[in-house]
Amino acid sequence: MAATKRDLRDGVRWLWRHPEMRDVTIASAVVCAMDAAWFAVLVLYVTEALHRTAGVYGLLFVVGALGGIAVGILGEHVLRRIGPWPALVVSGLVMALSQVGLGLTDTVVVAAVMLFASSGAFALFNITAVTMRQRQVPTAMHGRVSGLCLTVSRSAEVLGALIGGALASSAGIRAPTLFGAIPIAAVVVFLAWQYRSRRYPSAT
Repeated sequence: MAATKRDLRDGVRWLWRHPEMRDVTIASAVVCAMDAAWFAVLVLYVTEALHRTAGVYGLLFVVGALGGIAVGILGEHVLRRIGPWPALVVSGLVMALSQVGLGLTDTVVVAAVMLFASSGAFALFNITAVTMRQRQVPTAMHGRVSGLCLTVSRSAEVLGALIGGALASSAGIRAPTLFGAIPIAAVVVFLAWQYRSRRYPSAT
């Protein structure tokens, strides 16, 4: 237990001293939280907002998975083509816009396109964040920093799911998608401005 706490402190210290990776970790937490917010109520969104059956939910789930798989195959090419910082910004903006699209549409086909885009963008964002971390964090610190980032992301997902449920109950089933787009857009705009002159992270 003492070693675990020490490793956690070491990870926090390293991350705090490296603004680029700290900002990416914070952005990842926001993205994970807001993605989990609407995903937690997706089945209710399909049945109540789109007025479709559970079978359609399963189909939409598959379509979303295909988006993630497609980007998983093409992600490395995209990173080489445009660079990590632009990839984070583009994928974040696509997530925000697709959530707005989900929140506004009444059409299954449009919802399917939005889910495909959102899942693909989420995959690209995560691939980029992990790749940046692997390249920036010293080998000796990889386990500690990666463990910390994973803990932050998973905790954010739990919090996001709770937020999504609360929003759906208080403001309607579409609220988690529409509300979640705002924090995601905010963090990627911050990244775009903060690192506007870079395509690649600076050397540590």
